[in-house]
Amino acid sequence: MITPKEIKEKALRKFKDFLCFEIDSLFGGSEVFFPLIIRGNTGNVNDELLERQKDLQLLINNSKQKNRHSYCLDMEMISSRKNGNQSHISKIYFENKQDYLKYTDEEECYNFFWRALNQIKSSHVIDDEFFKAWAKDHTKELCEKTDEPDFWANICLCVDWLNKHQNSNLYIREIALSIHTKFIENNKSLIKSLSNKADCPETFERSFGLKEKPNYVRFRILDESVTLELKTEPITECSITLEDFKHLNNLLLSQIKNIFVVENEMVYLTFPKIRNAICLYGGGYKVNTITDVAWFESKDLYYFGDLDEHGFDILSSFRESYSNVQSFCMSESVWNDHLLFTVEGKKLNKTEFPKNLNNEETSFFRKLQNYPRNRLEQERISLTYIVDELKKIGL
Repeated sequence: MITPKEIKEKALRKFKDFLCFEIDSLFGGSEVFFPLIIRGNTGNVNDELLERQKDLQLLINNSKQKNRHSYCLDMEMISSRKNGNQSHISKIYFENKQDYLKYTDEEECYNFFWRALNQIKSSHVIDDEFFKAWAKDHTKELCEKTDEPDFWANICLCVDWLNKHQNSNLYIREIALSIHTKFIENNKSLIKSLSNKADCPETFERSFGLKEKPNYVRFRILDESVTLELKTEPITECSITLEDFKHLNNLLLSQIKNIFVVENEMVYLTFPKIRNAICLYGGGYKVNTITDVAWFESKDLYYFGDLDEHGFDILSSFRESYSNVQSFCMSESVWNDHLLFTVEGKKLNKTEFPKNLNNEETSFFRKLQNYPRNRLEQERISLTYIVDELKKIGL
């Protein structure tokens, strides 16, 4: 026979349906949700009498007959050859919203939900049809407790401003609203989902024409004779915006022949001095933000990453932007020279094979996929070894 716990579980499974019904009601829907019938095993009058009476009494004791807010039981008398006349449950149901919410312990959640619905509706920033569909897709968010009582009103305030001021070219911090701009930063997905840019695949900032935080390129000059003069003495390392990096002055560019892009920060900071060369800090997959640097095409460009599946995947993706990228210190011979330092690393969570590797790199990558110890971190490779590898390529 069904138990009070199972009744609660079945009732909770109907909670989203109930919320969708409430959304329809807000917009004039005429359907009814209650009584909400709970279906389940109500036992058989021929079951073992004492066990049946015990289970039945438990259901009665937890029902509305004994409690103010609970499920209702409709009973009927049925004649049994084995047990004589027996009370039998013909229907289990919740009579109204109050009983349902109290019994499922969802009253507080529902109050958050209903307050949110009304704050959004009263803001008039979106039309009813869009809002109705949106609300049914976002019941989870609408039910969540928020730190601010006017949370959803503030969400709508942001939506309204962004809808009216597209292509403002402002940073989020510069938006003149009565709420703190960190609120926008923390709730980008919700704000966008309610706006007229909900279906735009671009980032939040690009969708609304806001100014994005710039990408920075951090690089070291590896040749003391190559000068970047912003002070009385030549600068050896700096970090500048990608746009500025794309437009370095011709005097500096004429002195650069080789570019090394390095994944690990400490390897970047200690990379050996080389004539007519600079070293860029790649930072893993972040290297793929360094795009459209036209002058890279006329230089010898090298990528030095970890010797693992991810390192070669980064190399492959970097070649999407720069087909002239050569791998450095990422060969099978380097691996074999450092077998003692190899460890077990994470496998690449992709079904697609890195497509921009050359034959030698592809062959080595396939071997790495089958090695139990499949990772050699680039900082395990000594500076003297790196110097020797540089000599092999004439540097």
